Amino acid sequence: MINRILLKGFTGFANNSFLFVDGVNVLIGKNGTGKTHVLKCLASALQSRHDFLAKKTTSKEQFEYILAENITHYFKPDIIGNLVNKRIGSSKALVDITVDGKSLAFSFSATSKTTVRIEKDDKWNGCQFIYIPPREMFSLYEGFIGLSSKRELSFDQTYINLAHSLALPILRDLDGNPLKTAIELLERELGFKVLQMNGRFYIQTADGNMEAHLVAEGLRKLASILYLILNGEINSKTVLFWDEPESNLNPALIRVVAEFIRELQKCGLQIFIATHDYLLTHLLSLYSEYKEHTGACVRFFGLYKEKGEIAVEEGDILAAIQNNPILEEYAAFYDLEQKYMSSYE
Repeated sequence: MINRILLKGFTGFANNSFLFVDGVNVLIGKNGTGKTHVLKCLASALQSRHDFLAKKTTSKEQFEYILAENITHYFKPDIIGNLVNKRIGSSKALVDITVDGKSLAFSFSATSKTTVRIEKDDKWNGCQFIYIPPREMFSLYEGFIGLSSKRELSFDQTYINLAHSLALPILRDLDGNPLKTAIELLERELGFKVLQMNGRFYIQTADGNMEAHLVAEGLRKLASILYLILNGEINSKTVLFWDEPESNLNPALIRVVAEFIRELQKCGLQIFIATHDYLLTHLLSLYSEYKEHTGACVRFFGLYKEKGEIAVEEGDILAAIQNNPILEEYAAFYDLEQKYMSSYE
């Protein structure tokens, strides 16, 4: 499990630390407060450890090269030094990530083009993870892998990794799948199953099969996650990064997503979510408030800007987050409604 991340002089962060729970970690905040950057920073570090272990080498220089390469692929800067927070006059960025109590710290300068320096490495083991970006890959999958291997695309590494994960066939022993309850929940609520035939995805209903391209985008996102459980890419030991689960979803499906997230957590997954959705955050907060009945383990992180710098609040329920832009906008809507109503009295 990921325990902690410290970001100094990295993108919009000056000196911020996040202490995570083994369950669901929810990042909220206005656009530009660094929610996705936290997720990508964690994912790129896990990716780098995986790639380094696969090479079966102990070379520190090789690991530094892999780290720099993955950070570049995840964030897509012109040079890696552009990720240094120059607003605070910093000449260097430091990232320190703790997994299972072991730390990996690395830094790079504002002038660095393609290199990072490892400051500390306790050599934690590889950690399986998957990153679900805001845009769906279910319908884009066909031909995407071949195209990405030959051409420079505008998609960052999260989409390429997701395409490769979707390419794997489903597991034979579906009854023995440790996430069987999550599969059943999603299939029951959505009313369909997922198939892959001849390199294309289909939605299977009682009326027959439908090509993925003909299904609403929000449903395609949920269908892709369902398939990733069926093929084992998401399992009980997976760290799940889910950026904007609410993207293109009808509000009626937000409840399903919240229940699904809670079920995945109960099955053993550590989950990281960046969201702007009112209903999703409040449902997860409700689960956390009544954890003795729901079994939920949730922590909220409220990111906001104060005097031009990113600040972070933490709490197990939304009420502990004082700077909540989601709630503020709903309160502003209520005030506007009252203003219009009073003008007609």
